[in-house]
Amino acid sequence: MFTGIIEQVAKIDFISNTSNEYVVSINLSKYQQDLKIGDSVCVNGVCLTISEIKNELYYFNLSPETIKLTTLSGLKENCDVNIELPLTLNKFISGHITTGHIDSVGTVKNIDSQKDSWLLEIETEKKFKKYIVKKGSIAIDGISLTINDVSDTSIFLMIIPHTYENTCIKKYKTGIKVNIEYDYIAKHIEMLKHD
Repeated sequence: MFTGIIEQVAKIDFISNTSNEYVVSINLSKYQQDLKIGDSVCVNGVCLTISEIKNELYYFNLSPETIKLTTLSGLKENCDVNIELPLTLNKFISGHITTGHIDSVGTVKNIDSQKDSWLLEIETEKKFKKYIVKKGSIAIDGISLTINDVSDTSIFLMIIPHTYENTCIKKYKTGIKVNIEYDYIAKHIEMLKHD
């Protein structure tokens, strides 16, 4: 379980994509005392498990399901990723509860500077609109954000300077794909409606 508050922007060190496995390694030296093999780390919104640690590099195996349903298959060596460690009992929930299980992939349609903030428009699939509420929560590449507005095909998010400077959003360009996790509570309410 996570909160959508990014703790570090880290770099992909190495990617191994063979017929047998897909492995990425990330430099997470900031957390050397905290992490061990088997621990979970949220990488661009995706919950991954540490499979190996060598010096300051942490290795993660990507399953076929992860490759199919997220943007992680598009990662390249030396690119930036958002990092969050799991929620603990002494950690503030400054964002909202997230699980690291991606619901869909969206597309950045526009990012427009407005005074000291940025208006981010992301195209989403219509079938997920039932989970989208104006002023509700959503996680984009693991970042807890508030939905400012909604159209038939897009959501609009206002990005404050702190979020812009301390996440991968500052690298966003029109057309890039992003991981979306819809609000956990909204998904459960929708499920209960159909029981």
